[in-house]
Amino acid sequence: MPRMQMGLSSYERARGDLPASPNVNMTVEAAPTEESGIAMQSRPGLEDRDADMGAGPVLALFQRDNVLGTALFGVSDGKLYEGTTNRGSIDGDGPFSIAGYENFVFTAGGAGLWGWNGSALAEIVFPDDADVAKVIVAASRVVAIRKDTGQFYWSDPLETDIEALDFATAESQPDRLKDCLFLDNTLLLFGAETVEFWPGTGDAQLPFQPLQGRVIERGIRATGCAVNIGPTFAWVTNQNQVCLQDENTVISNPGLQAKIAASTACSLWTFLLDGVEYLALRLDTETHVWSWRARTWSKFESYGQANWIPQCFAGGVFGSAIDGRTIAWGADYSDFGGVLVRSLRAGYPLNSGGFNVANVQLRCNVGQTPFLTGDYTNPQVEMAISRDAGQTFGAYRATSLGAQGNYRTKVQWRACGMASQPGFLAEFRVSDPVPWRVSDCLVNEPYGGR
Repeated sequence: MPRMQMGLSSYERARGDLPASPNVNMTVEAAPTEESGIAMQSRPGLEDRDADMGAGPVLALFQRDNVLGTALFGVSDGKLYEGTTNRGSIDGDGPFSIAGYENFVFTAGGAGLWGWNGSALAEIVFPDDADVAKVIVAASRVVAIRKDTGQFYWSDPLETDIEALDFATAESQPDRLKDCLFLDNTLLLFGAETVEFWPGTGDAQLPFQPLQGRVIERGIRATGCAVNIGPTFAWVTNQNQVCLQDENTVISNPGLQAKIAASTACSLWTFLLDGVEYLALRLDTETHVWSWRARTWSKFESYGQANWIPQCFAGGVFGSAIDGRTIAWGADYSDFGGVLVRSLRAGYPLNSGGFNVANVQLRCNVGQTPFLTGDYTNPQVEMAISRDAGQTFGAYRATSLGAQGNYRTKVQWRACGMASQPGFLAEFRVSDPVPWRVSDCLVNEPYGGR
């Protein structure tokens, strides 16, 4: 019987009125026990760690092994926090960056460069009292970008002060530096129109030098739009593309690029889920995540909110975009005890002809509700159908995912009408707080069985 095409990678493209396939709060993973070879898994819920960083929002998080006792640091409400302790006020409108030595933590957010030594927070004297756009630690030195210039400065090894002559200018183009990363002993300098590579030299006076002939002729959109991921790096370019390692490896699709172009805010960060690293692209009202392992996009949302609540991550902890909470993955499928909606779409395109859809069937996990009493002893999955390529959808129809232990529950909708050109498109969603996995979607399966 026909197998419907599941939208494994989230896709929405308004131009051309293409059918949308938003993959919401679901991720893709390999599943060798399934005929399709894949499974779409619900993300876990989120839970409050009860370790707030002031009033929030939490704009940046940092944690490194053995850096000041492996403490979690954050910037929230104009202050630097160590755990839940306010270490003092800092200036800057962001984006904020945090970096550290074993005994010292630096932070900057477009104004002063600040340092915490474990006992006192103080502004670090920066040449000409200039503002600092980004701070990192590279080759045991603090490296800082002088805002609105092509210059970056460095300290001596493991020192905290920066001398006026310890700087260089990214010179392939006279563009402003906006961001930087350190990868494989190489300083990556992201300008408005180019990306330069400056390997470490080991020289005490000139610790970095440009790699001749290695310049990417594609800049970065803004500070906070570059991040290390896996063994390489990703960035949002000045052409609103998300690229991996070089300008030719574009991992964003045209629909996502249109969303980036239309958004005022844009940031890129990473997080871990089940040991898999994800790239998070946060825009004004949407957060899109890309799986390093599956190479697919999803959209993560928080029910009743304009965007997904997390906006930064470090040490297994998320920072909240709406308050001072620090957040972790939960053990169930509710966000903070509330609703977690998960949805996906599957379609069967037709260019001519048609057929009667006697049934639609999902291959998914059934009988897995943890609830023996209350509202969720018989959890539901809903389906809505579109016959006009997603322009309009009918009402949702619910069917059971099975009570606990009912492992042979058939997730099926019958009498679904006719399928004809341009095709048959179905959206499935679950909002009950139960696990949900989908491996396949089929139409007109024989009833059979018992």
